[in-house]
Amino acid sequence: MKRTLAFAAAAMSVAFAFAGGVENKTNMSTGYLRNPSRNAEFQRPEAAFYNIAGTAFMNDGLWIEAGNQFVFKEYKHEIEIDDATTQAAFNNLKIDTSSSDKTTVWLYPDFDAVYHKGDFAVFMNFGIYAGGGTLNYDDGSSAISGLFLKKAAGLATNPPAGMPALQIQALGAGLKGGAADHSLKVDSITYGGELGGSYKFLDGMISVGAAFRMVYGTQSMELTSSNANFKTANGGDTIGYDAKATGFGGVFGVHARPIDKLDVSVQYSTINKIKYKVDNVDGNLADGMGIKDGKKFNTDLPASLGFGASYSVIDPLLVSFSCNYYFNKQAKMNSVLGETDYDNSIEFALGADYKINDMVSASLGFSYSKQGTNDESNSLFAPVLDSFTVGGGVEVTPIENLTLTAAGMWVNYFDNDDYIMSGKSFKLSKDLVMASIGVTYRLPF
Repeated sequence: MKRTLAFAAAAMSVAFAFAGGVENKTNMSTGYLRNPSRNAEFQRPEAAFYNIAGTAFMNDGLWIEAGNQFVFKEYKHEIEIDDATTQAAFNNLKIDTSSSDKTTVWLYPDFDAVYHKGDFAVFMNFGIYAGGGTLNYDDGSSAISGLFLKKAAGLATNPPAGMPALQIQALGAGLKGGAADHSLKVDSITYGGELGGSYKFLDGMISVGAAFRMVYGTQSMELTSSNANFKTANGGDTIGYDAKATGFGGVFGVHARPIDKLDVSVQYSTINKIKYKVDNVDGNLADGMGIKDGKKFNTDLPASLGFGASYSVIDPLLVSFSCNYYFNKQAKMNSVLGETDYDNSIEFALGADYKINDMVSASLGFSYSKQGTNDESNSLFAPVLDSFTVGGGVEVTPIENLTLTAAGMWVNYFDNDDYIMSGKSFKLSKDLVMASIGVTYRLPF
């Protein structure tokens, strides 16, 4: 779909897709970094997110897990200029065609709790279900510069009817000033939690689980320029807005152990419809971009279907497979300024956990994700790219019922050289390394 003012639409629909689908996250625990194949989990409290029915197969007791991830990233976009006029404008204003964000995410927490007794379990989880950080383009964005210059040129060739010439001149000078000198800050985070229960039956062969999910999302943007002409045209140095929203959904799962040492699971999460309302709009130029107080738009969390299987090859070695499918087409993943049409996404993961001794175990896993992007649907400032991932880590149990986890993950993203926005081609790329620490404690009953 062609999008008006696409740079702003992209800026305000950043996905921060560290792992998972376009919006959905799968890096919801230290365990995921240790081994990204999590869908058949039934031994740790992180099953409260990845395999809710599997909580019924856990050992008795109150299980509590908490962790934090550290995300080291670089997001880049580069405009490919194919006409002399635009190139001359970039050269005259000394605008770089390549822009990047290197903001490190230091706080990315998760929490899981499971109480298991007999054939029953109740559980809860909390984490960041979408978004999850801040983007700082301190030196500006070539995409924003290009759009500002395009709008300034349009004022000269097709001036608005009824607007005084001096006002048109001031507006054009302000847009050029903003193109040459601006910074961009975008925050997007969606907190989420689930509360539910599970039950095991048929002599411990099958369990079912269900949970209620609630999410709370916040978005904000600040485009700031110290250029005098920009400040005059805008009535200040900032274009910005805030938006907040709440959404609800459900999760349903089945876990089965058809034969000894083999576990399989299926889990479906419904769509979370999240309708944002714009507030605290700043800047005269915001209205011309379609940013208005009270405006509403949806950035939904798509439904997903997950499958998992694990098999204990020998007593110390457990191998597993996971697959997640994201129904992006059913969701509205829009922004304050426009719509974005994504196809569905899918990811696969393989992993292994090996118990070295009673105190130490090690894990390694791989995953591949195919995102539902096309040449006109992506997130410019937080690119959504296909990827191959390697994760690994260790678990240490220094005393009974206490487990400490440390893990790391490297993601190899495949560059997108064919993203088209407002008639311009962009190259999108990103680099990502994550580390995490976690602690799990069991109170036996």
